[in-house]
Amino acid sequence: MRPTLRARRARLDPAVRGAREVVGMYGDPDTTWGICLEAHVGAPVDGEGVGERVAALCVEHPHLGVAPEVGVVAAADWPAARREVASAPYGPSSPLLRLALTDDGTRLLVGAHHGVIDGLGLLAVAGAALGRGLRTRARGIGDRAAPYGFLASSVRRLGEALTDPPARFGGDGEEGSPLEDLSSVTRPRVERGTAHLAHAVLAAHTQGSSRGTSRGTSRRPVLVIGASRRTDDLPQPDRQTAYLRLRVGGGTDAERLAPAIAALRPEPDFPETSAGGTAPLAVRLLSSRLGATAMLSNLGLVLGEDLVSLTMFPASSGPRSVAVGLASTTATTTLSLRTRRRDFTAEEHAALVGALTDRFFERPAGAQ
Repeated sequence: MRPTLRARRARLDPAVRGAREVVGMYGDPDTTWGICLEAHVGAPVDGEGVGERVAALCVEHPHLGVAPEVGVVAAADWPAARREVASAPYGPSSPLLRLALTDDGTRLLVGAHHGVIDGLGLLAVAGAALGRGLRTRARGIGDRAAPYGFLASSVRRLGEALTDPPARFGGDGEEGSPLEDLSSVTRPRVERGTAHLAHAVLAAHTQGSSRGTSRGTSRRPVLVIGASRRTDDLPQPDRQTAYLRLRVGGGTDAERLAPAIAALRPEPDFPETSAGGTAPLAVRLLSSRLGATAMLSNLGLVLGEDLVSLTMFPASSGPRSVAVGLASTTATTTLSLRTRRRDFTAEEHAALVGALTDRFFERPAGAQ
């Protein structure tokens, strides 16, 4: 006799069950909800010390679940390790945190289930792993309230899904492929933030539309921007997530986007439940019309001893998912892209990376 759903849920580790409940109503049953941070440091760290410090963090914060092992990886195998840490499924007994370190000790991957911590929460785990606090100049939205409750907002979003679904980036993809592609471009630091990132995404989409490689070109793009409710500069290993939703025309420049983003009210918090596992299945019926053109996540300027560069890979979620990350150190700025191979071939992914990079890092008109 097969155990009931209630019995199977009762056997889950409390941390795993909690993580699943957090994202249970988010509506994408096909994502693993993995997020990932990559840190490049000038002075190497040793794997044993990394493991011990994160194990102590897990004891201090039980919602993080059991402590993960540290995978030590050769440089040639690093791209595969990045994909594994960021996007491998989380099983019922899997650790909710993941760690990988290059064999020279200068590059660290920290992965987590998004139901446990958010992007700034990853910073806290990475800081603990490296043995140094990582601080951010990014500031959250505090206790800014959503304009509607969850139920009223859900009705509005379903109405939009039926009558005005978001534009999508186009691509042929490889049908049935389980792979994800994760790429990043690091340049000398530039003083650019979320508005410039949004402009780069919209410009790349417009460029694709002009070439006939974007889908739903008569539709308006929708950007979902990850935000935080934190107001201090030293993040804790928790989840204080908020989401902003921006629906705009494709030609809006960064100077106009900045005040529009600043004025956004957050989406309402989702109830922490999966409705007995039926919520994601119900949303699947409208999955082709939900989601967004792209998901954006900016960690801001991150300060830490010997920190050379930092890369953020947000979660893949929704149809034709395009997840774009941004993070800066005192020396570098890194833009990242995460897509699913079933939606975009490796060549299409590379072309999108190039378009985003050109737009984001381009010199302003008249600059020397």
